[in-house]
Amino acid sequence: MTKTRHRDFSKLSELLAEHSHQATSPTKESGAVKLKRTITPANDNKSAREQLAWPALERLAYRGDYRRLFALRHWKSMVFPGSEIEAPEENNLGPETTTEVRPSEAELLAAVGWDVIDKERWHFTNEIVNVYERKDCTPTHQKNKNDGIDTQLGDLLFRDGRLIEWGKTGKGSSLRPVERPRGPKGGTSPGRPDAAVWAYLKLPGVVASPLTAKPYSKPLSGETAIGDFYAPLPREEPSAKDKRGRFGVVEARAMLQELGVDGSIPFERLPLPATRCPDGLVSGPQWVGGVKKPKPLGEISAAAGREPEFVRQVEILDYVDHLRRHLGRHALVLDMAITDATAKEIGVAMGQGPAYAEKRGPSLIDAAIDALINLDDAARVDFAPAEEKIAA
Repeated sequence: MTKTRHRDFSKLSELLAEHSHQATSPTKESGAVKLKRTITPANDNKSAREQLAWPALERLAYRGDYRRLFALRHWKSMVFPGSEIEAPEENNLGPETTTEVRPSEAELLAAVGWDVIDKERWHFTNEIVNVYERKDCTPTHQKNKNDGIDTQLGDLLFRDGRLIEWGKTGKGSSLRPVERPRGPKGGTSPGRPDAAVWAYLKLPGVVASPLTAKPYSKPLSGETAIGDFYAPLPREEPSAKDKRGRFGVVEARAMLQELGVDGSIPFERLPLPATRCPDGLVSGPQWVGGVKKPKPLGEISAAAGREPEFVRQVEILDYVDHLRRHLGRHALVLDMAITDATAKEIGVAMGQGPAYAEKRGPSLIDAAIDALINLDDAARVDFAPAEEKIAA
């Protein structure tokens, strides 16, 4: 039997279909039908079941239970210090931003004669950087008066391998390397000009002086309404303990009144000749009458220095052990609630059956968080309910 040679590839699909049909058709061997085994890939390409990264936290967030959510995050931050991602505070920038280093990269390369010819984006950081034109620069060496070696490379001057000068100013002064804190960003308030201050001081008084106030015409009582809560210091004569003694407040007031410098006598009626100097503004910040702002709470403790970080962590761990002793089995639930364990897994770990654990798990987590809130004041926080807008 001669095999037919097919050279017409237009029938290729039909030939392949016929060949595959013959290969998969059942054959009879020993009275039994033998089917060809179907080969299936090892990977069935079924999508994996999605699992939340922190099921307990996301369940509380979905319910809007922010009180328990805050307490659960508080427990995690105590058990694993530093695990919480803290948002950077305002104006709390890194050392690269707050520290000024001179010379910069551009100043160093300009000092050896490299010129900027273009700019390009660096694919590592996606930032725009300068493109320089390379130029050869031959260093020169000479011995200084301290028997050291001075190396000159363009405008860069190295002394014993240390950069001491990277250029000159327009007036010929030496530019030395510096590393200093960067100045505050933004302009400073210029303050009020002298003309504005003078205009304010020359304004006429709206009310009369308190010294000219008249008492109430019909007092309710002959006694003073406000007593003298400050007793003036009396005069103390010199003694063996205090050789100078002390000038009493009453005597001091009498002397000021006698000299006429206590303000009760007008300047034109002073008993002693005096010359009035022209009014002037004192430069610089001066004391202004009014209520002084209190010092921040941390100012006094900050002067003594912050305590080491490990001391704070040890104290937190001791406090966590104290909470565990009072929480009992609730502590185990909290430890599992800050992981990727589901409510069903927490219920099974607490001894519930698999069918009932999924329903019982959320209530176990809520009870454990409530027990933590009752024990730890730092885990308590009040959230104001959001105002719901009602459509008209």
